[in-house]
Amino acid sequence: MLDWESLFKRYVWDANTTPYFTPVAKLNRYQADHEVYAFCMFIGVIFAVVAVAALTDASMIGRSPVAGLYAFSVVAASIIFNYTKVVWSALWLAIAPLAGLAVVLFYGFDGERVRVDSIIVGGICVLILIYMPRLIGVARAYPDLPEPETPPPRRRRLFK
Repeated sequence: MLDWESLFKRYVWDANTTPYFTPVAKLNRYQADHEVYAFCMFIGVIFAVVAVAALTDASMIGRSPVAGLYAFSVVAASIIFNYTKVVWSALWLAIAPLAGLAVVLFYGFDGERVRVDSIIVGGICVLILIYMPRLIGVARAYPDLPEPETPPPRRRRLFK
């Protein structure tokens, strides 16, 4: 029998690995590393798909090397931010939801696309935009964040 409570806590709500409601001033480096990693994976995968789609005719704006280059720069900024936690890369990532909203507003409501798809993508961009001040705050506070008081738990491995 599955223990749903422990699985929920392990993957969705854990004070050490998913501290999204912990104030930035109370974070430690271990928590900040996990929060930044999750965001960078999320935004990096999305914009990697956008970068590939922009170089084909499959995207909503057609073939666009400029959009592909911008999406690739967002992927590069997410990799840089994950490893260095510098503020300028967080600021570059903060522009990404604005670019997504601009594309949805200019190209998303034409006759070829279903309106609900554009509304969902626009809503996701708005949610990311709302989250960005926290991420910039984490980047600014990261050099001064303390190490965890207790050593972080050993990472779970699939195979021993």
